[in-house]
Amino acid sequence: MSSLTATKETKEKLVYQSPAKVNLGLEVLGKRSDGYHSIRTILVPITLHDTITIIPGGKKFVFHGGQGAPKDEGNLAWRAVHLLAEHTGTRRGLDLKIVKRIPIAAGLGGGSSNAATVLKALNELWELNLSSAQMERIGLELGSDVPFFLRGGACFAGGRGEELQKITAIGGMELVLVAPPIKVSSQWAYESISAELTRSGSSTSMIKVALASHRVELLAAHLSNDLEPGVVAKHPMIADIKKKLVAAGALGAQMSGSGPTVFGLAATSADADRIAESMGETGLGKVIRASFLVG
Repeated sequence: MSSLTATKETKEKLVYQSPAKVNLGLEVLGKRSDGYHSIRTILVPITLHDTITIIPGGKKFVFHGGQGAPKDEGNLAWRAVHLLAEHTGTRRGLDLKIVKRIPIAAGLGGGSSNAATVLKALNELWELNLSSAQMERIGLELGSDVPFFLRGGACFAGGRGEELQKITAIGGMELVLVAPPIKVSSQWAYESISAELTRSGSSTSMIKVALASHRVELLAAHLSNDLEPGVVAKHPMIADIKKKLVAAGALGAQMSGSGPTVFGLAATSADADRIAESMGETGLGKVIRASFLVG
């Protein structure tokens, strides 16, 4: 499990960064007996992040949520606190606040990242000494992406997303994200997947090679997402965003996860800045500059 570094503003106040992710390839292999889908995907954390502040102490749990996010059990971070207490029998007072920068229900894993960040923080703060495996089992009860955020770094994910393998990825690859003003639930996206998927080979294998060799052109050529056609059928704006990103200079573009956020890959930071400026003029959604966060 990756270490979690807090910025100590005071002895009582701890501040953590909770990163977003992108899926560089997402292959849906079929539905499992437990109702989930088997997948293969490459997950990479990015520099876009929420900020979580925890103030320990007091007699109760005070949760402030985040802008536009649920402030109760509908929030994975809220559930993470209660689930950890349930599993360990540890109940201590704390004040938890989330400042949201990651768009909500956007395919960037913001809720899962928040939950993982809270689990790691409280494991250290409450001195629970839970192992990586124990933490990931708890995290999986919250969501399929939570174990990835607990693990940290770029990963190949199989199963329903919990079978993780760390992979080599080089930082510095530049992204332009466009988050349109629509929300897509993961459950709906998987239910809307095309029944006629055809695949000539595994895109995730080539993506691993591209990441290890820092060949952004090769990476761009193998971007794929089996959830994208079904989501685009209902939200054609996503296809428009992809086309405009490429027209603006992106080497490739793809919807992340269950969407609707689309990211474009740029060859250099300067190129990404120009693409972001151009996309800002389209009015298709919120434009965010980011890069791979590898470590």
